[in-house]
Amino acid sequence: MSTARKLAPATLAAVLALTIAPAAQAQTAAAPVNASIAESGTALHLSRQDKSYLRQAHRGHLAEIAAGRAALRESRDRGVREIAWRLIRDHRRLDARLRDVADRFDVRLPDAPSAEQQAALRDVVARSGERFDRTWLRLQADAHYRSLRLVQVELRLGHSNWTRDLARDSAPVIRHHLRMIRAEQ
Repeated sequence: MSTARKLAPATLAAVLALTIAPAAQAQTAAAPVNASIAESGTALHLSRQDKSYLRQAHRGHLAEIAAGRAALRESRDRGVREIAWRLIRDHRRLDARLRDVADRFDVRLPDAPSAEQQAALRDVVARSGERFDRTWLRLQADAHYRSLRLVQVELRLGHSNWTRDLARDSAPVIRHHLRMIRAEQ
């Protein structure tokens, strides 16, 4: 009997915890999810377009950072080096925000620029002096035009406010980079 008295309160507490906890957890878990949906106007999952934008933009950021580092190693032109520093700084910032959104939605991002981006950078690095600078600037102009097109597509076809905000916020930075690159060409 004494064992039953000792077990009864513990058993009762365990049963109550099992029945009350899931209901309480469901209420507390539902509130933030519903709030985030109401706040952002997004669903819990991203569309194929939104995921594609995140992956392509991330690869673009990685390529720009790598190109900036290459210019710092190879170029002696002050203007090219200033642009390179700016590209590295700005694309790191943009990519940090992008990674936060990708993490929020469990989107797996690539580890490196595309094979095409890597090959284009290798071709530029194979040059030296003024030829390097001219080719590097041309590569950067082309990459930033492609980035602007990517942004425009996301703004037109994207579904998530999170990814659309990323695209909208990156557009002025990309345009500024293009102006700097054109002024140096």
